[in-house]
Amino acid sequence: MKRLINRMYLLLCVLLCIGFILSGCGNQQSTEEPEIVLAAARDLAPGNKAPYYSSVILKTWESLVGISDDGKIKPMLAESWESNESKTEWIFHLKKGVKFHDGSDFNAEAVLANFYRITHMGYKPSTFYGYQVSRIYPGLIKYEADDAYTVHLYFEKPVPMLIYRMAGWGSCMFSPSSFDKESGDFIDIAKGTGPFKIVERKADNYTVLERFDEYYGEKAKAKRIRVRVITSPEARYSALKSEEIFGVLDLGGVTPIMAEDLMRDGRFQVNSAKSTISHYLSVNGTRYPFTDERMRMALNLVIDREQIVRHYFRGYGTPTRNFLNSTDPFSKVYPPEKNLEEAKKLVDEVLQGKRQKIVFLIPQYGAARYPYKVISEFIQAELKVLGLDTEIVLMDGMTARKAMAMGNYDLSIGTRGLGNLDPTSLLYEFFDTKGPTNKASSFGYSNPQIDADFEKLVGTYNIEDRAQIYTDILNQLVEHPAVVPLFEDQNLAVSNKKLSGYDAVVYGITLDKVSWVGEGDVK
Repeated sequence: MKRLINRMYLLLCVLLCIGFILSGCGNQQSTEEPEIVLAAARDLAPGNKAPYYSSVILKTWESLVGISDDGKIKPMLAESWESNESKTEWIFHLKKGVKFHDGSDFNAEAVLANFYRITHMGYKPSTFYGYQVSRIYPGLIKYEADDAYTVHLYFEKPVPMLIYRMAGWGSCMFSPSSFDKESGDFIDIAKGTGPFKIVERKADNYTVLERFDEYYGEKAKAKRIRVRVITSPEARYSALKSEEIFGVLDLGGVTPIMAEDLMRDGRFQVNSAKSTISHYLSVNGTRYPFTDERMRMALNLVIDREQIVRHYFRGYGTPTRNFLNSTDPFSKVYPPEKNLEEAKKLVDEVLQGKRQKIVFLIPQYGAARYPYKVISEFIQAELKVLGLDTEIVLMDGMTARKAMAMGNYDLSIGTRGLGNLDPTSLLYEFFDTKGPTNKASSFGYSNPQIDADFEKLVGTYNIEDRAQIYTDILNQLVEHPAVVPLFEDQNLAVSNKKLSGYDAVVYGITLDKVSWVGEGDVK
């Protein structure tokens, strides 16, 4: 009997312990901060083969030279920098006390490993901006450490625009343990220094972020954020309404019309900021009728950019004739001009009263983010009065690029962002006679004055003098257009009012400030 009593007592103790454990688990679960679920139209962490692993929007990695929320150059992992008078040597003084997500130190040794990676991996394509070291660091001879927190770069020729090139994507830093230095591929999840770290990822499905509690600066407000990939704007809109997700981020998260409707719902908040993204029409200058400059000038005069922004983007945009987005410090303001009579006159000089069929391509990836179909139909109606009968063709992105390269199109609509704040490469690629985008998109553009300006830039080291050359190029593009700029986008931040700190910046949102309402303090 005594043995039975002892067994019953032991069993009772075990049951009580289990009860306490379960009770503790229940209490812990009830106080756990819920995961915040957001969505993007594309995979913001394309993974191991990508040069950055993830978009800067996710705030998992940082660069030596950063870009502020309003698009200005700012010190980031490099606290300061200077160059010699000839701009052939640049010295960077690194921030101290910074840790990578794997716990290793950010220092000169880590920076040199990153430079070894980018100088050996060759060109790496990206769904954001492709990486090629010669575009950011042209003529880089060597890189070395002056001490544990000072890095010295040497160039064979002056690089006066280096800081503008490095800003943002150009000087991203990762823990050397997370990548293969020769191939540049990431061994596992990339380890940066940002306020968030990636803890889980399923390609084209979702990415899970956790707050990096060892971050040197102000800690992220949210403990855990999941970013889902939802490619359809209608599906993202429905997910917001049903509260499957609580916000959207990245380009074209929801259309402006959807954002306007969500505002009427009362549960949602919308704010906007200037964006680095510009919308424009590519023009095939290698086949009739747009081989004639007068036809490209007519396009610039007939398209009502104000109407496009007002009706299809609900006012979230800035109409412009300037290809170079105004967030670039070397941009200029060129307001749009509409002159139907002058456009008709120019077209009549070319077509001689005949009508002309043209093909208008819409890449599928653009149509998934923006109201390009209705915009193309609007432009179609405007071109009809000029004697241009437009066939609108929707193609997947790869097929559209091949068609453009082969010259099997007349017009195409798309976007272009700023990979950094130096306009040289972007303008050269599009508008120099030998420019790769000029050739790949069949622009067929050749402007001797612009070619001469690019030659002049090679030997111009003073920033003010370079700024004047950029202005000359932009003036030429207005007078002798190659493409048709439409408008500058605005970045829309759309979220449920259950979230706070959800604000738009020039690229992405203030993700590190986002939290559940009432959960803003780091725990």
